[in-house]
Amino acid sequence: MQRLDRRRLLSAAGAAGLLRATDAAAALDPGLEAAGWREMTFRDKPGNRYVPDGTDGIRFESRNSVSVAWRSLPADPSRTPVLRWRWRVDRAVPRTDLTRKGGDDRSLSVYVAFARVPERAGFLERSVRAVLGAFVGQALPGRVLTFVWGGDGRSQGWFANPYLPVGAKLRVLRDGTAPHGVWLEERVDVGAEFRAAFGEEPPPVEQVGVGADSDDTGSEAVGAVRELVWLES
Repeated sequence: MQRLDRRRLLSAAGAAGLLRATDAAAALDPGLEAAGWREMTFRDKPGNRYVPDGTDGIRFESRNSVSVAWRSLPADPSRTPVLRWRWRVDRAVPRTDLTRKGGDDRSLSVYVAFARVPERAGFLERSVRAVLGAFVGQALPGRVLTFVWGGDGRSQGWFANPYLPVGAKLRVLRDGTAPHGVWLEERVDVGAEFRAAFGEEPPPVEQVGVGADSDDTGSEAVGAVRELVWLES
């Protein structure tokens, strides 16, 4: 049985985007707030800056900072499993090892958060959620898939978030060799990806997120995401 460490759990809470900033004010444009976006930040770390991009996009600037902008975008993976979006990176962080705590900066990530299904969780996942839920004082999201633009090219397939080893998986879609300053389109079968990552059928999707992480390398990342939409297969 794995011992639960409070400091590790609090770090995990920040990695999962569960703790709001304390010292640093969040920088989410009021127009994005009006459109339903909310910013979640790491504990005691400055957040990114987010502004609208076009009519349906979100642009970010990450300067030695880290945070995630979330919005409700529900979907039933049995009916509309494909998430389509366009993204671009104009300025990128250095290549990093995404499996290493304290060195896992990435230029851009798109997050997909699923409804919580308590009966599927093992002992460790239930224990982590109980501790974090009590600390945060709010219901926690279910499992999370993170699609990454970044890394060093070595991470293949789905792998665990180094800060949150239960319930959160990452996969690199675009590594450091991807071109900068141009829009690239993605079409991801989230239902199939959930089955590959967790070995079970996906519950409903509740939220999507957009984030960047540049605090470990003290660098900068600038880019945008547009046209997040659910499609049939």
